[in-house]
Amino acid sequence: MKYIYICIGITLLLATGGRCMAQLSRGGRPLPLAETRGLTEHRVEEMPPFDLALELMRDSAENVGLRGGYKFAYKFVTDFGRDNSGASFRLNDGTLVWRLRIRSRGALSINILFTEFELPEGAKLFLYDPKQRQILGAFDCLNNSEDGLLPVAPVWGEEIVVEYQEPERAAFAGKIRVGEINHAYRSLLGYEPGGDAKDMWCMPATQCLASEGGRDSLSRTTVLLTIDGTRACTGVLVNNTSNDGRPLLLTASHCLNNNFQISNPDYVAIAGRIITFFNYNSPTCDTVIRGAEEMSMASARLLGVNESVDMALLELNGMPPPHFRPFYAGWTLDEKGGLPPYTVLHHPRASPKRYNRVADTLTLRTFPISHFQANSHWNVGLYAEGCTDAGSSGGPLFDDSSRLVGLLSGGNSSCNDPRDDFYYALHKAWEPSSNAGEQLKAWLDTAGVKANQIGGIDPYESSPSYRLSNIMEARLNDSIEVAQHPQGGNLFGLNASGAKEFAEEYQVFGTAYVEGAYIVTPSVTDDPSTMKTEIVLYASINGRAADELHSEPFSPAYKDMSPPGYAVVEAPKRLNRAQETFVKFAAPVKVTGSFFIGYRISSPPYSSFAAYNLRRGMTVGNTTWIRSTGGWIQAPQFANVGFATSLFIDPVVRYTDGSSVEPVPELPPAGIYTERGRRALHIVLEPNISSAILILYDLNGRKLIERRIEGSSATIELEDQAPGIYIAQLRYGTESYSQKLVL
Repeated sequence: MKYIYICIGITLLLATGGRCMAQLSRGGRPLPLAETRGLTEHRVEEMPPFDLALELMRDSAENVGLRGGYKFAYKFVTDFGRDNSGASFRLNDGTLVWRLRIRSRGALSINILFTEFELPEGAKLFLYDPKQRQILGAFDCLNNSEDGLLPVAPVWGEEIVVEYQEPERAAFAGKIRVGEINHAYRSLLGYEPGGDAKDMWCMPATQCLASEGGRDSLSRTTVLLTIDGTRACTGVLVNNTSNDGRPLLLTASHCLNNNFQISNPDYVAIAGRIITFFNYNSPTCDTVIRGAEEMSMASARLLGVNESVDMALLELNGMPPPHFRPFYAGWTLDEKGGLPPYTVLHHPRASPKRYNRVADTLTLRTFPISHFQANSHWNVGLYAEGCTDAGSSGGPLFDDSSRLVGLLSGGNSSCNDPRDDFYYALHKAWEPSSNAGEQLKAWLDTAGVKANQIGGIDPYESSPSYRLSNIMEARLNDSIEVAQHPQGGNLFGLNASGAKEFAEEYQVFGTAYVEGAYIVTPSVTDDPSTMKTEIVLYASINGRAADELHSEPFSPAYKDMSPPGYAVVEAPKRLNRAQETFVKFAAPVKVTGSFFIGYRISSPPYSSFAAYNLRRGMTVGNTTWIRSTGGWIQAPQFANVGFATSLFIDPVVRYTDGSSVEPVPELPPAGIYTERGRRALHIVLEPNISSAILILYDLNGRKLIERRIEGSSATIELEDQAPGIYIAQLRYGTESYSQKLVL
């Protein structure tokens, strides 16, 4: 058993903050590598070897006790810039090109943090693999930020190329420095069949839970967190007494401080490096396969952290979009922990979401291997089903009324011995300190109603999104196959029949808007550079697919929003395993009554792409259509098919385009932080606010301080103010924003 000695003397920040103006990569392509390779071939920066066996042994040791930080990457701290590495050359038009090749042998993927990034207008930066099959960028001057940072998504493989192009008459020389390189020795989202999953046989996927009916909203509360590009944990979205849809995210503090191994952690900065994955669920129950990875948001702001009870509360930098279908959990402060049976949701080893069952009542006990407060954790003596593992930390524990009572800190449970885990009790984290930055009460009881419990909410309950599924609605998720054509190829893919379009028939009540679609596919071996497949939406006329309403390329990628100073990046997703993918439409598409959604394959001359289909004999009500030279034909009447089936392609629809829905309140225009110890107030303004006035009031409404803020940030000393509760008001233009502070 590993004992962890905790350094308590840290500086805590009370943080709430402003919107971030996320920036996108602008697309485009780098120079053809084959034509210019000789100019830079000899300059490769090799990362030194590291002891992978030792890292895996350390990871295994950390899995016992605290359950945080499922680690999947080794971090190299580097200092590669135009002045000391890579190679440069000029094109005929005067463009200066700098190219840096980085190799870390054995890496599944490599991702980079630019610790210096400032480009002049007209300059472009790309990252790609040596065959230019995966290209990130272009990043340009619109990605410049005050902190000069730019993180990018992973590039698969053990080598990555950085290419910078600067026009001849640039206003200044671009500043680029590679300060961190992460070598992934596990998959970014850790589940791989036959790999780490072999020890998780007792942890059922949440699709098994959904098959019971009425549990969909519970699963939608829980998210996977990747932290600092190297480790993973679990988190849960939580409601507050104002029921205002504020995107609050609760997890375990040791997930942020890497099991208390980071001394004096900068929790604000760490929160800014969190990626939140929604709906990372297996679409099947009996055989767990990889879930959709496309629904993600990057960065959060710290609201409160208390190491003594293992609590960390964050706020996402924006509302999750409607098609993410978020649900904010209700909670209870019941000092007996509510009633059994209990349900646990979590992402062990960064795998698709799992659940556990607890049949017995909970006992309040002291966590045995940490310096947490005494009697601050619920002890699960024995699981009726499931267990936990590394990455499960922060996983929510729900009572029989689906209310949150605690979150996982750790324990020793395993599939072979599913007992003795510890969850920090919500009521113990409610107000363990009078400092708002060290409690939940200030953030979850924003209405000040002193509620002992509240229910959960769908923040889009006035106009929710729905996932339609001919397979899931029949509860036949595990009755699927990849049917084969007698002459080779997938039956619902390219084969001797010549068919290239396949579609599913759906029905909505009245008018709805299709926001995108899930599709569940087997391993696809196509070359990504030549693969051409589209998700297509069709109108219905007389019960047949008719006019094409919309098509969207099937090119799945991680799409992450980033904090101020970071960029939104896209990393193409590997297709070489069975998985679920979500394809978002560029804009919602209107449908009425019946419609069809499917895919069109145009990859010459071969493609292994297909959707899973229901096995022969599983249904008599066919919903699948195939387009041949004679038009659309139902699957039972199509040659070499001859049976009723459904394809695993599920549209997400909403019964409004959003224009008639009351808008979600915007996040505040500034980050306002109090610093305990120094007694100072820090203000960080949004980029579009050039100046503001900060006024500090006491609770009687008396004005104590008034300061004008010029520029992006300011610090105001508060040494003359007595401890207590104050109101800070920020005025900018004709608008204002107020926030409660605890000094």
